[in-house]
Amino acid sequence: MVNPAYRLLLGMVVLLSGVESLSAQAPYSPDMGSMIQPVSYNSTAAYRPHYEPEVMYEPSPEYYQPVDAYPAEYYGGMPPADSVMRVLPEDRGWAYDHPMDGYFSRLAHNSWFRMEYLLWKAPPGNMLIGSQNDSGNDPRNPYTTNDFLGFPTLSTKAADLSSIGKEGTNGVRGTFGIDFDSGTIEAIFFGMKTDASGFSYGKNDLLGASFGETDMISIPLLFNGEISNAQRNFNQKFSVDYKTQAWGVESNYVFNTESLIFRTYYGEGGFQIRPLAGFRYLKIGEQMVVKGDFERSDTIPPFPFFESTISSQTSNKLYVPQAGIRMEFVHPWFTIAAEPKFGFGVNNYNGSVLTNQFLGPTDPTHVTQISKTRFAPTFEFGVNARIHLSEYFTFNVGYNFLWANHIARAGGIPYYNLDGSFAANDVSIQAQDSTDTYKLHGLVLGGEFRWP
Repeated sequence: MVNPAYRLLLGMVVLLSGVESLSAQAPYSPDMGSMIQPVSYNSTAAYRPHYEPEVMYEPSPEYYQPVDAYPAEYYGGMPPADSVMRVLPEDRGWAYDHPMDGYFSRLAHNSWFRMEYLLWKAPPGNMLIGSQNDSGNDPRNPYTTNDFLGFPTLSTKAADLSSIGKEGTNGVRGTFGIDFDSGTIEAIFFGMKTDASGFSYGKNDLLGASFGETDMISIPLLFNGEISNAQRNFNQKFSVDYKTQAWGVESNYVFNTESLIFRTYYGEGGFQIRPLAGFRYLKIGEQMVVKGDFERSDTIPPFPFFESTISSQTSNKLYVPQAGIRMEFVHPWFTIAAEPKFGFGVNNYNGSVLTNQFLGPTDPTHVTQISKTRFAPTFEFGVNARIHLSEYFTFNVGYNFLWANHIARAGGIPYYNLDGSFAANDVSIQAQDSTDTYKLHGLVLGGEFRWP
């Protein structure tokens, strides 16, 4: 019979031998100072760092292969304990290992977009509706003219366009840019809402000099191309409606260079001067409608009521290569910039003039047209201040001035001439090849967003 003490000793030896055998088979992590549980690569739960057994994960997609099936270039065995292992499918995407990989993300990171509200105006100036007369005085000022019996008893004056387009109209401008090491490429679009304005004289405005007004509004006319006292009178009503509209696109490249007088600071800080070059397309359209009413019943023969109409319209298409300089003072909180641009291009323009019952009730409708192409220089100057509200957004406020020469304007193409034959089928007012300057300027408000 075996002593119970020997039985207890023999059991303890067997138990300790089993524990030692299990310890020798388990992997050991010297960094953690404890054992780690081996990973089953065919488990339904994918391997993740800090994997918690009680958390249930979705099965791997069917197109993933077991880790053991991947070549060594994709999987190099058990990673270190502090690393993250991610199993990729066989198809890792287009251009994964190509040099173009990441190009588009970097392109977006260096891109920016600016949207601005425009309050601009392009007044035609003090263009005279008519021609000069033989008095030697400015026909815009009241002067005495003959009545129907040939006596100088009436007062009249000519109208002009000095009150047109003073308030301006709304518009929008968008700029998209991409920054490169060598410079910045920009694409710009702007469009203006049609600016419609006008003025009129009614019966209450044509009561005579005793009431501080004139008896008529007149359109002075040339006679066979010569200055004369001929004129077309209106004693019931006279009105002018004028419309102008402009839009355009352009693309510029702003260079980063240290040559000549230019200086570029990469990033923020300092005063920098950079040259730019680009191309602009500009479309300018205008229309003017002049209407006048006349009636005289106390003459022999009487003049029944009739309305005369003059309608002129123009269209200008400018194709302009341009160059300029961008000057900026860059501060972490704000940026102040000025940018002059000079352009030398061509203007392909056309225009038409329509008259109806201009000489009298029996004068039919006449339409004449012009179409020309001419050299057209341009100049643009803009100043703005940009406040950096954040790393990705700025608020902009500025002023912009655009000048173009050799532009056909609706108030300038009518040729106010009276043909000496007085024949009803003769054209007295027709379109002429006449150009003038064009000035579009006003306030700019907006914001700029840079992709993070």
